[in-house]
Amino acid sequence: MQNFSVSSPRVGTFLLSGQLHRSNVRSCWPTSLSDIKQAVSQQPVVLDLKSISHVDTAGLAWLINLLRDCKTQDIAFTLANVPQTLINLAKISDVEGFLPLQ
Repeated sequence: MQNFSVSSPRVGTFLLSGQLHRSNVRSCWPTSLSDIKQAVSQQPVVLDLKSISHVDTAGLAWLINLLRDCKTQDIAFTLANVPQTLINLAKISDVEGFLPLQ
C-alpha cells in the first residue's frame, strides 16, 4: 500500500502524492492548515492532486474538512488535476459544488 506525501514544488503549490483513503487519512498531512497558512501570500493556494493514485470517500471527506478549516481562516485554495475518481465520488455524494476545482 502506497503512503501519502506532500511536497511543495513552488511557493503556494502543494503536490499531494500516493493514496488518500480511510487507512491513512487521519495521519496523512497533520500540518496541512499551518503549511497552507504559511503560503497564504500566494492566494489562492493550489493543491495539485495529479499524483494521487487512489482516493476513497474518507479522502473526499478529508479534503472537504480541509476546505472548511481554510475558510474559517479566510484562506482560499483550489484543487488542480483532480482525479476522475474523486470527481465521481463528489458527484454521487452530492458535494461536487463544495470542491474548489481549477
